[in-house]
Amino acid sequence: MSAVALGHPTLESYFYGELESLEAGLPPEVEAYIVHLLARYARRPGAAGRTSNALALQYMRARERAGAARARALRTVGDRALFIAGVVPRSLARTPVDVRYVSSIGEAAYGQVAAPSGPLAVFGMLARQFEEITEVVANIVEPAHDEQETDLLALYDRWRNRGDERAAKRLIAAGVPLGGPDPDPTH
Repeated sequence: MSAVALGHPTLESYFYGELESLEAGLPPEVEAYIVHLLARYARRPGAAGRTSNALALQYMRARERAGAARARALRTVGDRALFIAGVVPRSLARTPVDVRYVSSIGEAAYGQVAAPSGPLAVFGMLARQFEEITEVVANIVEPAHDEQETDLLALYDRWRNRGDERAAKRLIAAGVPLGGPDPDPTH
């Protein structure tokens, strides 16, 4: 993605503009963090990809570290989980994990880096609001008004098998009842 082609001087200004248009109501520190995270991954898209170590293993290794190295490693895990859950949740298709699992790792990683105040307080906000922030990130990279998915069965499959909250919202908007974790759509 070229920031110049999009009419913005930087990736950060593009993502900030998209975030502002959503009027998400997130704290300014969280908004700034999201903008920089998206710009960083846009410049290095392979950093969160399938060639990286498994997220759970990366999380376990991060927890084994000490001091500043531990904090950096946990932040990296949280960032990667947020990117996967918000930007590329469909990459989890045909894997044994779903978005909820990835989100739980991200929440835990950010929670372990967080501090009650100061510059590390943003990680506490990221941990507490992980699902909401994931939804905001998803809407930045794939705005809801552009989504014209009419394959309700595919949406249902993504919601049921992967916990895709965006798919659930689109199903509900289409009038499909989602009565529990494993409803039978044939009744």
